[in-house]
Amino acid sequence: MSNEIAKFVIVAICLLIAARNKEYALNRRDSAILTAGLVCTLIADFFLIILFVYPPGLVFFAAVQILYVLRFGGKRAALLTPFAVILPTIFFVISGDMLVALAIGYAQLFVFSYICMLVALKRKVYPSPNRILIFTGMTLFVLCDISVAVWNLGRMGVIANETVSELAVSAIWLFYAPSQICLALSGHKFAKRGSSYGRN
Repeated sequence: MSNEIAKFVIVAICLLIAARNKEYALNRRDSAILTAGLVCTLIADFFLIILFVYPPGLVFFAAVQILYVLRFGGKRAALLTPFAVILPTIFFVISGDMLVALAIGYAQLFVFSYICMLVALKRKVYPSPNRILIFTGMTLFVLCDISVAVWNLGRMGVIANETVSELAVSAIWLFYAPSQICLALSGHKFAKRGSSYGRN
């Protein structure tokens, strides 16, 4: 349990970094969405690594990705996120497996938020230091989730190699903690005061 608490504290510190960064934020909109995303991340981790209650944890992580779609893609992109419930709903009706259905919905939202991030970076919505932090943070986040998927496949017996599963467990937090630190710092205005970037 001590390891889980340590991991939870890391995310809490990331939230504090973002929340206390308003004076030096890129803009109020970006700061508000980023802070809300980290709040949802902290709540998701509370359910997943402290209480070990998975459905609400996945719901809050899905909320994180919806917020990141809004952050990187704007309101028009965010209006598309409700379509992510279609495939999970069909799967749940057929299989009755809510956890896998939620995981499918979360995966769809993450792919969409990652695409929105790439488009925003290509359009240079964010300045250079922030672009690097955003790309690094979101990519590490993806690698973390891939590691989680490999670990779960190992638990279900789909991947029989125990070494692969053990490596996946180690990789989860190797990727996750740095991803959250990068994302927490990505809203910081590194340029001189008076410069303005992103959507206000």
